[in-house]
Amino acid sequence: MCLSLVYHDVYHSDSLQLESQDKRPINCPSLESATLPPTCLFRVRVELFADLEVDMVLAKEIPVRHPTEADLLKQAQAGENQCISKVFQYMSSPDPNQRQIIQETIHDNASASIWQHLLSCLAIQCWDDHRDTDRRVDQEASQRIDQSIAEVFSQDEYAWEAKIKDAVLHEALNDQRPEICYAAAYLLGLRGDVEMIPRLEEIMDTAVKSWRVRAARAMGCIPDERVGVPLIKALATDRGTLHNEARLSLQKLGPVVEKSWVEALSHPDSHVRWHAARGLGDPTDSRSLDILAEGLMDENHEVRWATADALARIGPPAIPATLAVISRSRLTTPTRQACYHALHGVLARRLRERMKPLLDALRSPAGSAEAPAIALRLLEEWKDTP
Repeated sequence: MCLSLVYHDVYHSDSLQLESQDKRPINCPSLESATLPPTCLFRVRVELFADLEVDMVLAKEIPVRHPTEADLLKQAQAGENQCISKVFQYMSSPDPNQRQIIQETIHDNASASIWQHLLSCLAIQCWDDHRDTDRRVDQEASQRIDQSIAEVFSQDEYAWEAKIKDAVLHEALNDQRPEICYAAAYLLGLRGDVEMIPRLEEIMDTAVKSWRVRAARAMGCIPDERVGVPLIKALATDRGTLHNEARLSLQKLGPVVEKSWVEALSHPDSHVRWHAARGLGDPTDSRSLDILAEGLMDENHEVRWATADALARIGPPAIPATLAVISRSRLTTPTRQACYHALHGVLARRLRERMKPLLDALRSPAGSAEAPAIALRLLEEWKDTP
């Protein structure tokens, strides 16, 4: 009989003590041996770890979507090597349907042990005490295994499933093996756990590069402005996979890390300034726009043009900040061209006519001297009648 688990605080172990609604005790050595009416509710006292004891409630049946694979997974949990290999074949398959089948089977499995096995596979490539390297036949297959594990940990299909995962992962944070701790923090980060920010930051500072990349990826799933600083730092210290992962996470977080992007506009590394100008997107306050517009005067050509593109994309709200920078700057030919691009790219016809004297000056080789005065006059007019 397959039972659905409806949890308040939900866990599963091999030792259960059940009592019915009228408080009559029901003895069973495991969940599988419990013979319960499918419509009755039972409160279960569960010991998952030595220092953890919680309650859960058993309720109606849960459908088994893939009976063959469910039996395969159960035998793999029991240590059958052929079944373990078959599970890895599913997870490493280039066919997404095969990977989905085993992931759904894992979701349907109401056991903490499966999550412990998967955590170990991700962290140290071991299932029980057996290395799984022979099942990672090539790099792409190995990456698909790790991706399958990360996906099944980060996505919940049942409320009780989330509770089991969180319990397993938080317990693993205290493991003596660093890789297990890294993997637990990474997976909790993928689940959006803000408490993992300090741990992920430590991983990015001290761990080997593969774990630093994973930590940067996990930070992209935590909508908290505190992840901005370590991600910007990663952006600056690497030009390879860590750099790319940090960039993707920053882009994914968007306005959440606006403060960090603004600070990065003044970074000594021009490549970071370029990313900041591109990544700032649509600042939510005028101070951020003022700092962004300063990039038009940057000594680096790519930073200037990334800034101009960003200001043009923002549109009319960025015009006052652009005018202010022009009005107080000594323009050179490169900065004059960047300013022209920033203004010309956003103007509707009405605004284009209003800005025509400045655009003409910015387009002219002799306009560097007269453009600041024109910009100051337009800025004063803009303040009065935007």
